[in-house]
Amino acid sequence: MRAIAQPRGRQRKHAAELPAAEYPDLDIDGSQANLNRMAEAAQSRIPAGATALQQLNVVTDLLFGVIGFAGNRDDYYDPRNSYLNEVLERRIGIPITLSLLFLEVGRRVGLRCRGVGMPGHFLVGLEGEGMYLDPFHGGAALTAADCRRLAEGLFGPRMAWSDGYLTPCTKYEFLFRLLNNLKVVYERKGEAEKAAGVIQRMILVNPGAAGLHKDLAEMQYQLQQYRAALGSLERYLREAPGAADARQVEGWAESVRFTLSRLN
Repeated sequence: MRAIAQPRGRQRKHAAELPAAEYPDLDIDGSQANLNRMAEAAQSRIPAGATALQQLNVVTDLLFGVIGFAGNRDDYYDPRNSYLNEVLERRIGIPITLSLLFLEVGRRVGLRCRGVGMPGHFLVGLEGEGMYLDPFHGGAALTAADCRRLAEGLFGPRMAWSDGYLTPCTKYEFLFRLLNNLKVVYERKGEAEKAAGVIQRMILVNPGAAGLHKDLAEMQYQLQQYRAALGSLERYLREAPGAADARQVEGWAESVRFTLSRLN
């Protein structure tokens, strides 16, 4: 994953608060209280002097065994899988939101764990242990070799594997990937307005990703927001002047200008 420059000020939004954009009446304090209760339940099961691996096993057993959180295999692209409040209520999710759940509970009991944005599948890594956790598959414990086999199972044995795929991601990379999942979901469902809103938040998180302006233009065009679409295309051309598709995008922009002239 390409490094994301840390945004400033109001752009700094935690992944756990992302659902507020989709659920205006979201009870964020209630979700936090739910996470706190799960952490307290885990803490009560952790013996004094427990090792990091023992702590991890307790949290894993509580979340995926006792409480029953699981990967949503039946409807992977349901947008609710990408919102932590829905995951908490329905107890199903996708790899990244189930990882977020584990990280939030693990952090509360003192576990030093980080999100790992491996291609095609999000994991949790336990710092200093060379061990990884797959929350989508019931919290299965994985070695680095297991992670490589998992990736090869997704992309084929000829994929160019890099150990860098197991580098812990920053909270901004985490949020960007979570938003990108939502973007893909809404695009697949043909919900251009929601996809556009997600893309705008992605731009806030990673202003240097020029291609997002082209993606936003496509959604705006579908919504017949032609002036906004033209502005997004022009911004893409300014920020990516040497892009391989610059000529094609210039042609698209000219077509949008023609559409606007006819409307005026």
